[in-house]
Amino acid sequence: MRRGFVLLGFFVLVFTYSQALAVGRTDSLSITGVVRQPLNLTIDDLEAHQSVMVQLNEVLNDGSFRGVFNYRGVPLRTLLELAGVRKQETDFSKPVDLAILVRNRQGKQVALSWGEVFYRNPGEIIVATKAFPIMPHKDCKSCHRPDFYKPFIDTLKRSIGFPKLVIAGERFADRCLEEIISIELIDLYPEGKAKKTEKLFSPEFTVTSGSGKEMVVKDLSRYNRIDITVNVVGEGKGYHGTRKFSGVKFKDILEDTGVVMGNDNVFLFSAPDGYRSLLSYGEVFLDTRGERIMISDSTEPPSNKGGKFTLVIPDDLMADRFLSAVEKIEVISLRQDPKIYVIGVGCGDTDLITLEAVSNMAKADVFVCPEDIRVRFSKYMGDSTVLFDLYAFAPPRLKRKNPGFSEAELKELRNRECARSAEMIKAELEKGRTVAILEYGDPTLWSGWRWVRNYFKKEQIEIVPGISSFNASNAMIHSDIACNGSVIVATPWGLKKNESMLKSVAEKGETLCVFMGLRDLEELVQLFLKYYHDETEAALVYKAGYSGSERMVMTNIKDLVETASGEREKFLGLIYIGPCLSILNKDCH
Repeated sequence: MRRGFVLLGFFVLVFTYSQALAVGRTDSLSITGVVRQPLNLTIDDLEAHQSVMVQLNEVLNDGSFRGVFNYRGVPLRTLLELAGVRKQETDFSKPVDLAILVRNRQGKQVALSWGEVFYRNPGEIIVATKAFPIMPHKDCKSCHRPDFYKPFIDTLKRSIGFPKLVIAGERFADRCLEEIISIELIDLYPEGKAKKTEKLFSPEFTVTSGSGKEMVVKDLSRYNRIDITVNVVGEGKGYHGTRKFSGVKFKDILEDTGVVMGNDNVFLFSAPDGYRSLLSYGEVFLDTRGERIMISDSTEPPSNKGGKFTLVIPDDLMADRFLSAVEKIEVISLRQDPKIYVIGVGCGDTDLITLEAVSNMAKADVFVCPEDIRVRFSKYMGDSTVLFDLYAFAPPRLKRKNPGFSEAELKELRNRECARSAEMIKAELEKGRTVAILEYGDPTLWSGWRWVRNYFKKEQIEIVPGISSFNASNAMIHSDIACNGSVIVATPWGLKKNESMLKSVAEKGETLCVFMGLRDLEELVQLFLKYYHDETEAALVYKAGYSGSERMVMTNIKDLVETASGEREKFLGLIYIGPCLSILNKDCH
C-alpha cells in the first residue's frame, strides 16, 4: 500500500492538463428542503453560473485510488444561496444546526453540515460539471511493473457521471458523489424551543445515538489532550481576540462510544439554553481539519459565558458554531429509507407540473407510468427504468383485451396483475431504490394507483399533489361556480348510489362537477332530469390543460347529449351542472 501512495505522490507532482473526459450526465438536480425557492437545475443551468476549478486527488478511505482530476463547477454555497435558506420561525433562528443530504442516482447518500459549506471558502465544495484528468509526463516503466501502474493510468480515462459533488479539502474522497440528483437542506428540530436559564452551565454532557447507546462524560481525564489557539471572529460581533483552548479531540470521544457511523451521519450539539450546532461525519473523520475539532474544558483568557465544556471548531472562518456549555451530543443518521412517491404530473401540458413534483421525480430511481407520461416528462426522468404502465391493467382496458371474460374472471385477472406489479415495486425497495408512480392530475381523485395501498404500509407512501383537470376546467368556465356555497365533485357511479345527495344539490342550486361521465351521458341526463329543470345551465369542458385542444361548451341539461355528440373527444372531459355557471361574480355583501 505504501508503494501505491508513493506512486500517487509522483503522479501529482508531474501531471499536467489533458482534455475533458467523456462523461455521463444526470438530467436534473433538485435543491429542496428548508429553502425559499426549490430549484431544479440541468447541467446547462449549472454551467451558466460562474465556475471555479479545483484539484481532487481521489483516494478513498479503503485505500483505493480513483484518479487525480481538475474539476470545474459551481460552489455548492452559491446554489444554496440561490435557493435561499428558510428556517421555520423558532426560538433558535441561526442556520448553524442545519444539515445537508446529497443523494445520487445509485441511491448513495452523504451528509454535510451547513457550517462546512458557509464557514469555509466557497471553492472547497462544488457541484462539478466537467473533469480534466491530470496525465503523467512520463511512464513508470523504470520503477514499476506495468501490472502495478497500468490500473492507476486507466482510472484517469474513466467516464465520470455529472453533476458531481466534489469536496476538495478532504484527505479521503468518500463523500464525492457522481450523478447527484438531489440536495436537501434539513432542519432536524423545526419546532425546537429554547429554554431560558439564569446562568449557562452544564456539568456534564451525554452522547446518544439512534441505536440506543448512551455515554455520559463528566471529565476528559481519560483522553489525550491537545491545545489550540484560535482567532475568534463572529458573524454578529466581529473579532473577539485570540484565545487558547485546551481539551480533547472530538473524534476521540466519538470513537470511545463504539457507535458505528458513516457518511450519512451528523452530530448535533445542544446547550441548556437551546443553542445548537451541527457537524458532519465527513468533516470530523475525512477532513484533516477534523483532528483539530475539540471539546474544550479550559480557555485562556477564561470565558465569561460559563459552561464546563465547549465545542471548538478552530478552522471555521466564523466562530458561530462554537457552543458553550455542551449538554448533549446526538449521533444522527440522515439516511432516508426508499419509499414510493405518488406524483401528480398535472392534467395536460408539461408546464402544469409543480416544482415539488419535479423535485421528487429527481429522487426516484425507477418509475411507474404510462408511455405518454414517460415521453412528455423524459427530461426529468433521464434514462431511469420504467417498471410498468400503471393503466395497462385498468378495468376498462382489461375488459377490451378480454371480451369473453366474465366479471369474476376480469376481477381475478386484475388481482393477479396488481399482485405481480406490487412484487416488482417491492423488489426495487428491497434494493434500496425509490419508486415514483407518475399519475395524471391530482393523484388523490379516482386515480389508477389506488390498489397500491393494499400492498404497502402507509408510511412507505408519500403523495405529491398535482394540478387536477378540475382546477384547469374551473379557470376555463370563468364563473363563480361556488356562488351558492358548495361545489360537489362526483362520478357517475357515485351519483347512482346516492340520489339523495343529488336531490339535495339540485334543491340548493349548488354546482355539480362529474368526472369520467361522457360515456354515460345519456343515462346521466335521465338522472339529472329527476331533480333539475331541463333548462338548468350545463357545461362540457374537454381536455382541460391541453393547450391547443382544450375546449369549453355552454349548454343546458336537455341539450347535453346532442351537444356532446357533435364533439370529437369522447372521454377526456368534465360535466358541470348548476345555476352558478352563468354567474361571473357574486356580491360579497
